[in-house]
Amino acid sequence: MRLLSHLNETEYPFFIPKSFLQSISLEKFSLNFDPFSSLLEKESIPLNGLKSSVTYSLNEQLSKSFTVKAFHSNIIARASENSPEADAQFIVAPFSNLSSIFQGKQHLGLRTADCLAVVFSFENKEYFAGAISHAGWRGYSSGILQNTIEKLKNETKLLGISASELLTGLKVHIAPAIFGVSYECGQEVNEALLKHGNNLFSKYSNQSQFQDLYNKLINLNQDPELSLVINDLLIKNQQSIYIPCKIFPDLQLLAALECFLSGIPHENIEILRENTYSHPALFSFREASHKKTNASHRQWTHLSFPSIPRNLI
Repeated sequence: MRLLSHLNETEYPFFIPKSFLQSISLEKFSLNFDPFSSLLEKESIPLNGLKSSVTYSLNEQLSKSFTVKAFHSNIIARASENSPEADAQFIVAPFSNLSSIFQGKQHLGLRTADCLAVVFSFENKEYFAGAISHAGWRGYSSGILQNTIEKLKNETKLLGISASELLTGLKVHIAPAIFGVSYECGQEVNEALLKHGNNLFSKYSNQSQFQDLYNKLINLNQDPELSLVINDLLIKNQQSIYIPCKIFPDLQLLAALECFLSGIPHENIEILRENTYSHPALFSFREASHKKTNASHRQWTHLSFPSIPRNLI
């Protein structure tokens, strides 16, 4: 599994719990450019071994993007000009007919603040399949990632691509979100995440050795080192309010673990490990609420399609 960042790790630590470090093989990669630059010519993050990539923008989506009207559900829709109400969208196209399927579009776009955007992309010699999912705690715990993966399985099966081939070739990019150390939640979130975990490990019973790790990722306060960080941040940011049975879930790491449990090789999963809370460029709804600043900003994550060969335009 790859951890990416363009920030100085000393100044902006990754805050990975020991339990995750001991269970999942991790590699760190430093980006040599700012993916959130306001320059008109956006620099994309290539998806390892694919022609598709991930592109970010602040406040405004990139032009020529399919979008959805997200509302914290577990609904996935086919990419469409009319921006359907859904929290994930997908597209499947043969390389021989990209221009017809893409309808002049170049991206799947998704707007977030502290929630996750999770990008999925698959390419073989004949086909491209991609999706992007919006996963706050409500969408995540109600199964939006499972629904996205299952939809991609079903759609590519119709093209003769087996589930095994899809999962082996599927690349996942997890966008910045609020880190667990900054994300104070209560009993409702705890119960929803525990229920989702039980559903996951019922479905993937051969992965039961990771259930303890899942439960630890629901509350980073269980990690002795991160517990100290959490208390320091609560005091520093004056953000603590009384929440019975408070927990500090890390949605980025939970999503990465879920993708791995689903059969996607860990080396195909990457996390842009940057915390929206206190980020120099990104917006955090929670931070804005705590500090009484402008709460209207957002960031956009885009799955940028493979380019269409000129002879097919």
